[in-house]
Amino acid sequence: MKKLLFSSLMLIAPLAYAQNKDKLTHPIDVDAIRETKLTGYIGLNPTVMSKPATPAQANSFLKKFPGKKYFTFPEGHENSIRLLDSLPEKWTSYNTEAQTNFKGKAQPGEYYTFQIGVYANETPLKNVKVSFSPLSSSNGQVIKDVTCFNTGGISFKGEPFSKSVQLKAKHVLPLWFGVQIPEDYKGEFRGRVEIKPEGLPATFVNVSVNVSGNLMVNHGFNDETTLARLAWLNTKVGLDDGITNGFKQVTRAQKDISILGRTVKLSEQGLPADIQTFFDKNNELIVSRGEPILASPIKFVIQQNGKELELKAGTIKFEDHFPASTHWETKLTHGDITVTVKGRADYDGFIGYSATVSSAKDVAIDDIRIQVPLRPEKATYMMGLDKEGGFRPKDWHWKWDVIEKHQDEVWMGAVNGGLKLKLKGKNYQRQLVNLYYPFGPLHEPESWGNGSKGGIDIFDENQSVMIKAYSGQRILKKGETYLFDAEFLVTPFKLINKSIQFNDRYYHSDIDTTSNTIKLALEHGANIINVHHKKDIYPFLDYPFANDNTPDLKAFIDSTHNKGLKTKIYYTTREISVNAPELWAMRALGDEIIYPGPGMATRTLVNPNGVHPWLGQNLKENFIPGWVATFTSGKYKGRQDLAILTRPDSRLNNFFLGGMEWMCKELQIDGIYMDDLALDRETMQRTRKILERERPGGKIDMHTWNHYNKYAKWASSLNLYMDMLPYIDHLWVGEARDYNKSADYWLIEVSGVPFGLSSQMLNKGGNPWRGMVFGITNRLGWFKAKTPEHIWKFWDDYQIERKQMIGFWNDEIPVKTNNPKTEATIYKGKDEVIIAVANWTSDPQKCKLNIDWKSLGLSPDQITAEIPEIIEFQEARKIDVTKEIELEGEKGFLIVIKRK
Repeated sequence: MKKLLFSSLMLIAPLAYAQNKDKLTHPIDVDAIRETKLTGYIGLNPTVMSKPATPAQANSFLKKFPGKKYFTFPEGHENSIRLLDSLPEKWTSYNTEAQTNFKGKAQPGEYYTFQIGVYANETPLKNVKVSFSPLSSSNGQVIKDVTCFNTGGISFKGEPFSKSVQLKAKHVLPLWFGVQIPEDYKGEFRGRVEIKPEGLPATFVNVSVNVSGNLMVNHGFNDETTLARLAWLNTKVGLDDGITNGFKQVTRAQKDISILGRTVKLSEQGLPADIQTFFDKNNELIVSRGEPILASPIKFVIQQNGKELELKAGTIKFEDHFPASTHWETKLTHGDITVTVKGRADYDGFIGYSATVSSAKDVAIDDIRIQVPLRPEKATYMMGLDKEGGFRPKDWHWKWDVIEKHQDEVWMGAVNGGLKLKLKGKNYQRQLVNLYYPFGPLHEPESWGNGSKGGIDIFDENQSVMIKAYSGQRILKKGETYLFDAEFLVTPFKLINKSIQFNDRYYHSDIDTTSNTIKLALEHGANIINVHHKKDIYPFLDYPFANDNTPDLKAFIDSTHNKGLKTKIYYTTREISVNAPELWAMRALGDEIIYPGPGMATRTLVNPNGVHPWLGQNLKENFIPGWVATFTSGKYKGRQDLAILTRPDSRLNNFFLGGMEWMCKELQIDGIYMDDLALDRETMQRTRKILERERPGGKIDMHTWNHYNKYAKWASSLNLYMDMLPYIDHLWVGEARDYNKSADYWLIEVSGVPFGLSSQMLNKGGNPWRGMVFGITNRLGWFKAKTPEHIWKFWDDYQIERKQMIGFWNDEIPVKTNNPKTEATIYKGKDEVIIAVANWTSDPQKCKLNIDWKSLGLSPDQITAEIPEIIEFQEARKIDVTKEIELEGEKGFLIVIKRK
């Protein structure tokens, strides 16, 4: 969450599932939501479109047009239509001519927007059709690029779509239009909009746009008042088969597919028969010899009368989309049953499947399932399906329950090779995240769930660890199709970038003002500044390009660049500020972008005692209140920024991308900071492409609150966002993390190492001694956390980036402790080795370091060993590494061994 949720107040959650003791306690940070409890003013004034007509005014107006079923009211973009449940007072003065004629002014090159409000009188309007002619001038120039955002556009997947529009009686429908004026056009352009509800006569609105003046800068995107940014709803930016930095292109030889550090061989079913990983055990190198992840081929199974049906496989047909992906299709048949398998493999490690099952007659079956047999050494750890990340239990049994469990996926693996399985059906809808999950939960797949008959069993079988995702008994009905989708992610995604891990040093402040930000960042050794929202230079959530703050934000970024710093901006999807001028147009699109919900009746952790009255007065109904940011100092002191929830997988993704491109070009940002995002993998891919193409060297870091609690319904955060991770540079794994949990939990849930990423700690600064076992620190500047600058200095003094990190998870590590309550990781150089050793208990522990001197390339009688001073971490002293050492509870040492 924005202001970091959940870590002090202990809540006891019921132990709903006996196999899982992880649910006994989970902490909530009351400091994280402190700003939502403050009061303030909203600072948004009513407009002429906010004032409803009185009943007398409305009746008087309607009496002038007896028998008229609906009305049209053209408006410019200057006055966004706000009222949906009543007639605005302004419109009661419109005569027939005013209702059917619109005149606007635009500049050459402008993306010009306007609206036509439709009011249904006594009866609802069904299937309202909107069409428009080109705009033409007297000299023959024609503008054909005209859009009605309400009736269609370009989806977040880049596909054209259209939709039906309805309108309740006594309600208003704002139809929003966009017109791209060519840069070399001037004059008066005329056209006509036709509005035709089903069963009613059409209304024609004449449109005249006078184009004059200077060329509009950047189509009007630089000025929020033009509402030209609505064009971003339909952007196609980043939609291509290009790949992002750090990966290699997909190659294919027959059924053998190769991507960065991994190969996949397909079976006759079109499913993976073999997956090899070529990452070393530290995820620092690609090696020549692969290690298998699967024990045997993944298999799609249909069982009838206790026996597996023999599915006859057809020819696999490929369609390559190099360099980014390859796609294929095949058919499996048995008697009357046909399974159409469509698959794809992408350069990032994604392997997606759609298996469509149909039957020529009604057929009773026992089960349809997928079997994924992993090699035991590549199933050491597990995360998901009600299990927090860590060592895999011997057996695990899970059933669908999307209301109480935010779960539909599981990852199992080792550090250098693993596999995530996610199950989807025809009715898949991307869920809301974090504490809003209950308002927009997953849909149980009609295929895999099968009325809660389905589930997943994990167990040992024939020298493998089997994931069996089953659906149970059903009758396949003639003429019906059943969609059994499965998505795999092969991990790790990429090599750990040690320059990012050890050289990217963030300053990330939680205070409202930025006057001292650059000074503090420089003084304490940071080289990247993250600008959070709720700042004097960036006040409104996910809307960093407001006119009120953009000049100051641009000046700040320029200043950081002049001083050799990079600046990244908080920018994500999930909620939208009420200060976004486009809010009203987005609301006019029905539930396409604004997520519908209980409105003023909503109660969440952020709004436990009720919703801010401004939302009720202005949005009235059918919304979900989101974050509340209260300014306590600076330019916006006393003001509150309210937000509402948005729908995932909507054209808001496109709007997000349009804003991303604009900030890269106009503000020269060096990347973005993402916070519990609601994006799909393809949009994240496009985001990365934009950043790399417009701002080479730009970075993306991602924060996630711990979703494993009763509010977010027991999701594993890195499972939830795993398909985002290929495009992330740094993780900031956040609040509600219990840093007293075991090292295997740290490895899977916190460190990022199994996915080819580095990370940082959040909750009260984490534990620096345990953090160094994974090469991570906390973040400079954040709320009540110790500074990491002294560890950064140690990194520089001992050139840690140039050393090979070998973690305790690697069975070939040359330094091991003899006490299982402690762990050690080394950073190995030619003449110098750093040992990070930490105590994973609250009690003092003694341990001996078992050192393989030959593997280190050192001799015990030719070295010196010391514990160097690190402020707030350890005091300097000599140490004999051949003898037992004592570690304080929850602490440890950084020990430096040097060749004499």
